[in-house]
Amino acid sequence: MDRRSTHLKITVSTLTRQRPEMLSALLESWGEMGVPENCSVQCLVVENDSVPFSEDVVRAYEGTLPNGVPLLYALETEPGIPFGRNCAARNAIAQKSDLLCFIDDDETVASDWLDNLVTGYRTSSAVLLGAPLRAAPPSGGESAIQRLMLSNIKNRYLTKERKASKRATLEDTGGVTIVTNNWLGETRLFTDHNIWFDETMRMTGGTDAKFYAETVAAGLPVGWVDNAFVYERIPPERLSFWYQAARGRDQSNTYMRRKLEQRPVNAVAQIAAAPLRIVALAGLIILLPFQPQKRFIDIARTAGWLVGVLGIPFGYKSELYKKVTGH
Repeated sequence: MDRRSTHLKITVSTLTRQRPEMLSALLESWGEMGVPENCSVQCLVVENDSVPFSEDVVRAYEGTLPNGVPLLYALETEPGIPFGRNCAARNAIAQKSDLLCFIDDDETVASDWLDNLVTGYRTSSAVLLGAPLRAAPPSGGESAIQRLMLSNIKNRYLTKERKASKRATLEDTGGVTIVTNNWLGETRLFTDHNIWFDETMRMTGGTDAKFYAETVAAGLPVGWVDNAFVYERIPPERLSFWYQAARGRDQSNTYMRRKLEQRPVNAVAQIAAAPLRIVALAGLIILLPFQPQKRFIDIARTAGWLVGVLGIPFGYKSELYKKVTGH
């Protein structure tokens, strides 16, 4: 397939659960999104819940997307993010889409997001591509401590973006993991290579990281598009120290459990290095008064990492996505 000249059919999808205000903001940004040349696009909202709480929100935006782009809705009643992601993939396959894009329902897209993402795809050989995530500006209703955490998150994302720009290209991510907050993949990853989001990881999170790892392990080309931006709207309840620590705990727990299955020697070595993390945590606490815009979240995430990893021998297992935030 000549990517530069072939007409591409694209499904742009998000997964939602009882977050109507955030979903509305995303749908509005889709309404301002440019459609790439020589492409047909459909937008899909998959609701992962027992009943269609968000269907009315989606229906209210039908007919508002540019160039007649259809807005579709699907309900996935089996709880768990991987079920919702796979529902979107099956829908895209049924619609004969060449490409599937994912973003989160707490994000908005830049007007040139899809155009830049598809341009990156057309000029690369990658079958799976990722792109940067940025923090949206504050809403104005945050407390002082929440504004501090938001500044930390913004700086954390920018640091990751800069590292990715140095390491990753359209032909190689340089080890930067592609996750579904900004994701483009060929649908043949599912149909031809049988790579799906792992439904045994119902509530743990990390299924997108595993999908990426399996794609790389299969020898398939991956890449990075450095100018296709999405913006995360971070609700106040996620701007607490304890939420960020819990997120670090559950992400490290899921990551290390996967490593123990795949590369147990390397995983045990990382667990054995936990005392070094404790030393690093002490150093971060010392630096906090001098670098509060960066170190506040580093302390939370490092403390969470220690709890998540050291909790494995005691049977702790992440349920990161069991509780919904951002209503």
